[in-house]
Amino acid sequence: MTGYAPLLALFTEAGYGFVDLPILHDASVFVEPLGEDLRRRLFLTTDQDGLEMALRPDFTIPVALHHLASGPAKRAAAYTYLGPVFRQRAAEPDEFLQAGIESLGRTDRDQADADILRLALDGAATLGVRKPVVRIGDSALFAATLDALSLSPPWQRRLARAFGEPARLRPLIRRAAHGVAVAATDDGGLATAGASRIRRQVEAMFAAAGLGMTGRTPQEVAERYAEKAALAAGIGDRPAEVLDRFLAIAGPAPKAVTALRALAADERLAIGAAIDRFEERLAAFAARRIAVDGLAFAADFGRRLDYYTGFVFEMHATRRAPRPLIGGGRYDRLVSLLARLRHQTAVTVPAVGFSIWLDRAGGGA
Repeated sequence: MTGYAPLLALFTEAGYGFVDLPILHDASVFVEPLGEDLRRRLFLTTDQDGLEMALRPDFTIPVALHHLASGPAKRAAAYTYLGPVFRQRAAEPDEFLQAGIESLGRTDRDQADADILRLALDGAATLGVRKPVVRIGDSALFAATLDALSLSPPWQRRLARAFGEPARLRPLIRRAAHGVAVAATDDGGLATAGASRIRRQVEAMFAAAGLGMTGRTPQEVAERYAEKAALAAGIGDRPAEVLDRFLAIAGPAPKAVTALRALAADERLAIGAAIDRFEERLAAFAARRIAVDGLAFAADFGRRLDYYTGFVFEMHATRRAPRPLIGGGRYDRLVSLLARLRHQTAVTVPAVGFSIWLDRAGGGA
C-alpha cells in the first residue's frame, strides 16, 4: 500500500486523521443501513457465541462507528483511511483496496460538500486522472418533489426507497399512477376505507372480540390497512407525469437549475427552497475552483444505499469506464441509525465523504 502514500499525504495534509479500523464487525451494522438486498454481497461468518459477523464491505460505516465510540457524536471530526474491503462483485475481485475520507459534524453543509468534491478531484489527479467525468445528483430534490405533490406517506416511502435505481423507479411510477392491487381478504372492506374509518372499525372489532393490547394494537392494525388503502388508491396520472418530467432533467448543472425552476413554475410545485439549496451548493463549488459547467447533473441519479440524504456524486476515469473510480455524498442519517442500533441516544450528525476503488485506478500513484 506504500504506492498510495501521495494520496494519503493529500488527505492528511487537508486535515483528515488516519484511522486503522477492524476488518470484522457485527453483521447487523451493515445489513440495516445497506438493506437486505445487499446482504447477499457480504462475506458472513459467526463468532463463538453464534453472533453473525461480516467482513467490512466498505469503510463508511466502520468510520461512523469509530466516531460514535471515540467521543461526543456531534463533534466535528475528519477521517481518512486506506485498506482492504470485502464485497461480492461480478467480474471484479471480491477483496480490493479502498481509500477515502469522511467528514462528520460540520454544520456548514454547502461548504463541506464543496470541500469534499474538491478533494475528490485532487485525489483523482493524484492517481493520474486529471479530467474525470463527474456526475452529480440530489435526493433532496426528489424528496421535495414528492412532498410538493402531496402524495400519501406510503407512496412517498415506496418511491423514495426506489430512488437511485431508474430501472426500478420508473416502472413503479407507472404502476403508482393507478395504484397497486390489494389481495382480496375478509376484512370487512377495511383495505378500501379511509384511514379514520379504518381506525374506528378496527377498534370496534377489537372491543367486540374482547381483545386486549397483546400482540398488535388496534392502531398498528389500522395503520397496516390504511397503508394498503393508500397504495391501492395510487397517486394519479398528473403526479406520475410530473415525476417522469422531473426524472428526465439532465445536463450541465447550471442548465439543470433552469430546467428545475421551469418545472416548478409550470406545475406549481413548491420546491423553490430545495432548488435554492442546490444552487447555493453550486456556488460553493465554484468558490473552490470547481467548473460547475463540467458537472453532469441527472435528476434520477442517486446512490443505492439507504443512508444518503442529499448531494451525491460519482467520478469515472473516462466516459467509457463502466464503473466509478470515486463515489460519495451526504449521509446525514447514518450516525443516527447506528446510534439506535447500539441503543445510544438518538442524535443527528451531518456527514459527507467519498470512497475510491483503488483497483479501478490502474495501480499506485
